[in-house]
Amino acid sequence: MRILTITWEYPPHIVGGLGRHVHNLSIHLASKGADVTVLSFTDGTSERHERADGVEIVRVNPYVMRYPDFVSWIEGLNMLMVERAADLGSFDLIHVHDWLTAYSGIALKHMWRRPLVATIHATELGRRKVLSNDSERHIHEMEWWLAYEAWKVICCSKYMMNEVHSSLGCPIDKISVIHNGYDPKLARANSAGMSKKDSRTVLFVGRLVYEKGPHLLVEAASLLKDCRVIIVGDGAMRPYLEGLAKKLGVSDRVTFTGHVDDETLLSIYEEASVLVIPSLYEPFGIVVLEAMSLGIPVIVSNTGGLDEIITDGRDGLKFQSGSPEELAKAIARILDDEGLRARLVENAKSRAKEFSWKTTADQTLKLYKKVLEEYNANDWKPKASARW
Repeated sequence: MRILTITWEYPPHIVGGLGRHVHNLSIHLASKGADVTVLSFTDGTSERHERADGVEIVRVNPYVMRYPDFVSWIEGLNMLMVERAADLGSFDLIHVHDWLTAYSGIALKHMWRRPLVATIHATELGRRKVLSNDSERHIHEMEWWLAYEAWKVICCSKYMMNEVHSSLGCPIDKISVIHNGYDPKLARANSAGMSKKDSRTVLFVGRLVYEKGPHLLVEAASLLKDCRVIIVGDGAMRPYLEGLAKKLGVSDRVTFTGHVDDETLLSIYEEASVLVIPSLYEPFGIVVLEAMSLGIPVIVSNTGGLDEIITDGRDGLKFQSGSPEELAKAIARILDDEGLRARLVENAKSRAKEFSWKTTADQTLKLYKKVLEEYNANDWKPKASARW
């Protein structure tokens, strides 16, 4: 089975969870015998064509032209991807991720008359709540088009399945829920370091954007007098968050590290007494599984896919989404109760084992086979004499 995966994120170009998802899924599919080619982009610092972890990686460089805005940049990227894909031979199936590669995926579907599978990781309406400008409406329309054109749609949680159904009008029976996994190699971190609870260090890992809720943690820090906060990640909100920390008088206790590599992140995990994910919108939350597997107690907002991973009081604590006061209470509770921490950590390690990229790849491969069976049983596929 030859699969063309199209994504705007792939190592070393990682923006968020999408890139990590595609990377882990691709290498696990390849380990199971699938012939996977990933089509992505480069800014000129990475190879245009290479093979790594059993996956063929082909990249185009959209920076050779200028674009007035991000949506135009994405359109240019997709046109380059279609052009490049024409030289890669034939594939059995095309798999795209979010609206960002919808243009190329849909074009190649009709050029080659091959089935298209789409993973929709998040939606613009879910992120924004209100579509307030032409760019946001355009992205929403692209998401609708992608859901319409796809043979099957994959979502990472039941929450996202319901959102794609309600906001994009995608039939429920067209959507498959396949959870994300986590990288068990992270568990090689020094677990003894994870027991340093006297550090009273609260950790956030994620993009610094409004829907991830980092401002709620800064506000909660101002309500707590004896803890240190480390915020790992970067994004448009960083200047605002640094200003907020200064305004609230906690800049001496809140550290912004920016984006860090995996080894540095592991060393930061070793300092953490608790991981906080205060998202206002969160389709899944891979970082929660990583912390759980490492023996770090977690606090999450009661929203989205997080609500499906964590059982409050059993393998983590939940707080009312959007409330810094409730978040501060949860942090104080977990820092001050050693017995609670130990119980949460033990249960969380068991819970995390229920999620793996191996299982994700198995379920994805099963879906691919079902799509190809349906495809081969109908007359939409090209005739033997057809050329592209």
